[in-house]
Amino acid sequence: MRGLPLLRYAKSMILLLSNNKKGDDSFYVNYKFTTDPIIVLCEFTHNLPQNRTWKSGIDSNGTFGMDVDNDEVQSINNYYGLHDNSDNRELQETWIPKCDSKVKPYVGQLFSNIDTAFDFYTNYGSLGGFTIRKSTQKKFDNKTISVKYFVCSKSGSGDDSVSCEVDSSSSFVSDSSTNKCDDGSGKKKRRTMSSKCECNAKMVVKFAGRERYSVSKFFEEHNHELASESEKQFLRSNRCMTDLHMKFVFDANLTNIGPTRAFTIFKAMCGSYGDVGATAVDFKNWARDIKAFIGKHDADMIIQKFKDKNETTDNSFAYEYQTDSSGHLTRIFWVDARGRESYDLFGDVLSVDATYRTNKYSMVFVPFIGIDNHGKSITFAAALLDKEDTTNFAWLFEVFLRIMGRPPKCIITDQCPAMRAVIPNIFPKSTIHRFCMWHIVRKFPSKLGTVFCAESPFMEKLKRFLWNDHVTPAEFEESWISTLKEFKLENNHWLSEIYEIRKSWIPAYFRDDPMAGLLRTTSRSESSNFFFNHFVQKGDTLCEFYMCYESAIEKQRYTNKKLNHEDKCMPKPVTIKPIEKDAATVYTRAIFYKVQDEIKYSVNMELDTCTVVDGVKKFMIKDFFVKDKLFEVTKIYSEIL
Repeated sequence: MRGLPLLRYAKSMILLLSNNKKGDDSFYVNYKFTTDPIIVLCEFTHNLPQNRTWKSGIDSNGTFGMDVDNDEVQSINNYYGLHDNSDNRELQETWIPKCDSKVKPYVGQLFSNIDTAFDFYTNYGSLGGFTIRKSTQKKFDNKTISVKYFVCSKSGSGDDSVSCEVDSSSSFVSDSSTNKCDDGSGKKKRRTMSSKCECNAKMVVKFAGRERYSVSKFFEEHNHELASESEKQFLRSNRCMTDLHMKFVFDANLTNIGPTRAFTIFKAMCGSYGDVGATAVDFKNWARDIKAFIGKHDADMIIQKFKDKNETTDNSFAYEYQTDSSGHLTRIFWVDARGRESYDLFGDVLSVDATYRTNKYSMVFVPFIGIDNHGKSITFAAALLDKEDTTNFAWLFEVFLRIMGRPPKCIITDQCPAMRAVIPNIFPKSTIHRFCMWHIVRKFPSKLGTVFCAESPFMEKLKRFLWNDHVTPAEFEESWISTLKEFKLENNHWLSEIYEIRKSWIPAYFRDDPMAGLLRTTSRSESSNFFFNHFVQKGDTLCEFYMCYESAIEKQRYTNKKLNHEDKCMPKPVTIKPIEKDAATVYTRAIFYKVQDEIKYSVNMELDTCTVVDGVKKFMIKDFFVKDKLFEVTKIYSEIL
């Protein structure tokens, strides 16, 4: 648009707005022209939801790409009687919040104190579509505030803001997926943006005596666009982490639900994002601030918590800990009264799993696990160790025996060398040490190859005699050797190693030991591993970890109470045998169903022979569904009598 078309456009715009000026009070018009070579055609304010002062301009390098000289500008000024009283060559736009006059400040308005004034202006900003902040203040000699400025958050210049700029010629690499930059030092710097645009909107209050303050200045015009109704929810003044929000994030963390998922759940409860009152970032920032608050006092706080529990429970809650020369926590053990009672009832077989690293310090979490009368895992006690070495495990097992009062009949662990070295020296010889099958079997893919274990029938054949506690030691050895030979694994070093220790983990070698299900079928370590990982996270502080641990134990004990309640109902028999009826009154429902299955299967069996040799009674049993095989059952004669 150049020459005459430009002037015609200017004239038509001004005439149009001039006519409307007289006939419509919804807006008013001012005309102004700036100098070389920018022309501001018109300025008008329209009563929209937020009053906005519009100014349109045409320049030689702008939207319309025209050339306008000073003579053309002057001719238009003279024709319409307009005068340019400004030396400002930049286009200006202003926005005025539209809201009820009751919430709008005015010069001379009195407030009882500074905080009341701040709250009033904050509410005005929230309704008007902008955020405010506290700014400059002046004080009397007695430290009383004489003048206080409350300004728009976009007040001031953004030139001093720190940002991460990427120079394509340097080694500065940006990560667009995380909105961060890498300066080569290995540290990520967040890209920042400044929202400051020298907005002059403000409210100034001055001391008016008797602790009161009055509004001395009030500028309502903003030089930036205000938030729309749909955008007001994102204003800082309209976002607040209430006690309800904080408790929800805290409770969600106890069940291993992070702040982002917690925000999504909270939104679903509220109905819409606008009703939440905060953003996902607010949820994450609060969770971050909690971790920062705990900070270096983490260990002190957890020890103080244990001390308080010990005092409030009359010493039934027991704990012991040790620190290094620098005062850092290196190991800690704890057990409550319920854990001691459970150990007295179900502590004959003990599983100790030291494979968890579930906190920000990478300390090893060591739960002491058993199995209750419902066949469910039960946690007796727990500990945290800074490392898996003989010193830590020796201290831990000594503390465990001293506090719990007696050793278990059988202790089951993984293949940790430190525990293997310590257990024979700490526990009596009557305590049998066995290795957990789950920890060994789960290593097969990494030792033999994931593809091999998944696609070949090797694992299927292995499991037929590996998990079968009816197989004799001789049958196991024969099957092991033949299977390895079939798949050409006779020379595999790792398989040779675990075969050498077969008496410590293969069920065939301890069929008569009281394993109580800890080594057969579903592993206790596997189920407890999944259970605790559901509640805790690797980035947890010690305090967070312990609260998550308590939540997990609470769920475990709730399940036990529920099963105890359900056991009041008598299960239906499937046979007319008196032994089944008697078993229903003795066992819990979960254990009874296992006994009931054995009773059903017993109808398919018959006694073949019975002999007594050296005080041992030997029964040879025939199973009609297993051809050409007799099952041997032996019992010491004195036990039968």
